[in-house]
Amino acid sequence: MDSHSSTLQIASRRFNHLLLTLSMGFSSSLISITCIAGPSIGPDDIAYKPTPAPTESSTSNNVTVGTADLPENDAQSVAQPTDVAPKPSTQYLSGNLCPDQSGNHTNLQKSLVITRFLRNSPHTANAGNLFAAEAEVPGLIRAQLNDNYQSISPGVLLTGFASATLNETQLKQQAQKVARQARTQFVLSGTIEDMSMTAPDTTYNPNLYRQTANAFHDLTHIKMFDKRTRVLNLSVQLRDGFTGELLFNKHFSTSGIWNTRKPIGFDSPAFYKTPYGKKVTALTKKISKEVTQVIDCQPFMASVDSQPGQAQILLHGGANNGLHAGDTLSLYQVIVVGSNTEYQTNETRLVKRETRLHLSEVYPSHSIAQVEGGSYLNGHYLAVGE
Repeated sequence: MDSHSSTLQIASRRFNHLLLTLSMGFSSSLISITCIAGPSIGPDDIAYKPTPAPTESSTSNNVTVGTADLPENDAQSVAQPTDVAPKPSTQYLSGNLCPDQSGNHTNLQKSLVITRFLRNSPHTANAGNLFAAEAEVPGLIRAQLNDNYQSISPGVLLTGFASATLNETQLKQQAQKVARQARTQFVLSGTIEDMSMTAPDTTYNPNLYRQTANAFHDLTHIKMFDKRTRVLNLSVQLRDGFTGELLFNKHFSTSGIWNTRKPIGFDSPAFYKTPYGKKVTALTKKISKEVTQVIDCQPFMASVDSQPGQAQILLHGGANNGLHAGDTLSLYQVIVVGSNTEYQTNETRLVKRETRLHLSEVYPSHSIAQVEGGSYLNGHYLAVGE
């Protein structure tokens, strides 16, 4: 009996020792894992101190487009109360971007001039020496239009459109003057509002911890918690060149990582290889797409030169715009009237006439047309493809 009791005591001690060993081993494993992982990073170490960098977004004002309004933006719609039946969505034909189904104005190529952009805060371009943005952003939009949208013939001016201090009447007159000099139907202008960094020291004066974090982000291409963010905020305006009316006014913004300390400039291949440069390119692609949607809803218009007493006229549009001999165009008269609301201010209106034009000869940049019925034209007229 004593021998059996002694055996049980020995077995119990060995079992307890085994449990103690396993417990110590498991604890050691947890300690070693914690040591390897290092101290955890608290939210204050990785959170942005400035306001969060804006993601690529855009906001728009109410836009009135000559012959049609663009479809509503679903992202800006307001939720309806549960007791109100939702408004049925409008159905659009494939490829038709105009609510009134007038999206067939893409068969004739329209002319557009893009002016040099203005800049509100020049000092925000200091980092990286990005002072060429005023000319390069319009150039990027033009390149996107040339590559992706054959219905528009864009050009770029080296001069800016107008200052923000001008009133709406002066802006209309400026647009008409620019379009008349460039012989274009539309004028696109813009303003670069901000190109600042949310935390400049993370790129240009990083501490030891931030240097290590920057190296990690550059090596792994993981952008989460990378604080070297730079924004681009700009606005663009599209105006009709004959009337000066505002067709499109929208604010665009994007942000990207600015991870170079070299003054590479905006117009260099090195700029477009940076994450920020790629975001800028993507934003100009979005701008060109939305501008094209507005222009595609507008009919083709071209100025007409006529001589008193002659039924044959010269039209500033030709084969390059898609015109052919035998085409028939509508005729609108340009009338300038005094404003009913502003003193010494004129407004430009287009009045449709029953007379039509028949193209008899078509050349690359101009055409010869005959006025229907041999009528004569007195005044300023536009040929319109409807």
